[in-house]
Amino acid sequence: MRTRIHLKRIIAYIVQLLIVIWCYLFLKSHFFLIMLVIVAGAPVISLIGVFILKWGISVSIKSPERQIERGNTGFVVLKLSNRTFVPSFEAEIKLISRNTFYGDEASTVISVPVRAYGDFEKYLPVTYSMNGMYEFQVDDIRFRDILGLVSLRKKQDEKCEITVIPASDTAAEISMSDMAHGMTESEETVKKGHDFSDVSDVREYIPGDKLMSIHWKLSAKKDTLMVKDRVSMSDQQMVIVTELAGKDEEVDELLTLTFGICKSLVADQVFIRLMWWSEASYEFHEQQIMNMEDLREAFHSIYYEHIYADQEKTRLLMRSIRPELKAYVNVCMTDSGPDAVVVEQD
Repeated sequence: MRTRIHLKRIIAYIVQLLIVIWCYLFLKSHFFLIMLVIVAGAPVISLIGVFILKWGISVSIKSPERQIERGNTGFVVLKLSNRTFVPSFEAEIKLISRNTFYGDEASTVISVPVRAYGDFEKYLPVTYSMNGMYEFQVDDIRFRDILGLVSLRKKQDEKCEITVIPASDTAAEISMSDMAHGMTESEETVKKGHDFSDVSDVREYIPGDKLMSIHWKLSAKKDTLMVKDRVSMSDQQMVIVTELAGKDEEVDELLTLTFGICKSLVADQVFIRLMWWSEASYEFHEQQIMNMEDLREAFHSIYYEHIYADQEKTRLLMRSIRPELKAYVNVCMTDSGPDAVVVEQD
C-alpha cells in the first residue's frame, strides 16, 4: 500500500483554517469558535476514516461467460465492496486486459463511487476481435479520504479468464478427395477416454492384452483381471497439424481455418487427431476430436502455447520427431494466404 499526499488540497485547507482562526480572533464569536473546532478536527477524522476504509474496501472481477465466439461482445463485471461506514467520493481501479496467447496487453483506470456499507457494480462491454485467451486483472485500487488530502493504494490480485474461439458459423469448404491423403491409421487411444472401438464382451486377462483394456471395477469384484474385448469402429483418422508460427494476425487466421476444417469433418463424422507444436514443452501435443466439445477443449489447450516465428519449423520437426506419420494435413500460411496442405512424409 502506498500513500499519496495532495499538496494543493492541504494548502487550500491550511488557508481555510487560517481564515477561520483570524475571524475568531478578530470577532470573538462563538460561531467561529465552533467553526474552528470543526475545521481543526475534520482532517483528523478524515484521515482516520480513510485508514478504516482501507481495511474494508475490496474489488472483484468476473465474466458471465467463460467462453465466447470471436467477434461477439461480452461483459466484464467489476464489483466494489465496502464493509465499513466510511464513504469516499471515488475510487480508481486499475484494470489490465491482455490476450495471453498473443501477448497483447492494455490497462485502463476506472473511477467508481464508494458507498458506506454498500456494493457498486459496473458492467464493462468488451468486443473480442481475435481468438485466444483473454485475461482481465485488477492490479490495484486507489481511494481518497473525504477531504481529499491523501490517497491510499491497496494492492489487489483479482482476475478472470475468457476463452475466445472462432465463430460458430466458421466452416471450411474442403475437398475430401484431396484431404483423404492425410488419413492415417488410427491409434486405439490417443486421448484418455476416447477410442474408436466398441466393447463387445468382457473376458479374463490373457498375457499380451493391453493394460488400457482392463476393466478395473469388474476385476476388483472378481478378484482376477478382466479385459474388455473391442470391435474396431474405424481404422483411419484425419491427422491435422496446425501451425502456431508467424505474425499474430496470421496465426489467428490459421486457427480460424483449423476450426472450420475440424468442424466440417466432425459434421461428416470423420475422426480427427489435431496436433500442434509446443515451444514450452518442446514436443508435439495432440488431441482426439470426435465432437465439438473436444474441438473447443483442444483450442483451450492451444491458447496456453507460445507463438514461434519460423514457419518451416513445424514440417521439419514432424519429419524428425514423428516420421511414422506417412501423411497429414498441414494448416499453414502459403503465398495465397492460410491453406490446408497435404504433406506426405518419406
